[in-house]
Amino acid sequence: MEGEITVKDLSAASPAAVGFYGLGFAATFAGLLNSGMFSDAAMVIAMAITLGGVAEVLAGWQLWQKGDTFAATAFTIFGLWWFAFSYINLAPAGLWGAPLDAASASSMGFFTLVWGLIATSLTVATLKIGVKMITVVFVVLDLTFFSLALVFFGMLPLPIAGIITLITGIAALYLATALVYDSVGIKLPI
Repeated sequence: MEGEITVKDLSAASPAAVGFYGLGFAATFAGLLNSGMFSDAAMVIAMAITLGGVAEVLAGWQLWQKGDTFAATAFTIFGLWWFAFSYINLAPAGLWGAPLDAASASSMGFFTLVWGLIATSLTVATLKIGVKMITVVFVVLDLTFFSLALVFFGMLPLPIAGIITLITGIAALYLATALVYDSVGIKLPI
């Protein structure tokens, strides 16, 4: 029928855009905070839990069902990273039981360094995917982890790591938007 609106087969839809939006929003707000553009840490934790954590883990699990091991692994582990980051920041306030001591700068340095190494190992795999923007997102994600490790080790000012994190967020938001646009026939360079 002319003018009829049809819905694509939803089983064929990719949740990758939701995962990249999750990373994009969480990293953008973390970058804004760390670069000194605003001071609302509660907003960053909210973005970290809901978008960085929930959205990425859900996207990862859906991609697992589609058989995409790389994307399933990347979204799931980085979504869980946002949960861990949130817990580390909230545990000293005693929100989940007795207050815990705050993580030391040294332990946070090693925490982000190890995650940077894992992110870098996954970045190598992005070179085989064929979507250059995914590699760009992963490279700036690597730089985010390594710059944060340098901050915690006292070797880099926080605003610089904040700007790198902000770039990661913007790159992920762009990629997510490009994936959504592509699903409706609008091509953005990726």
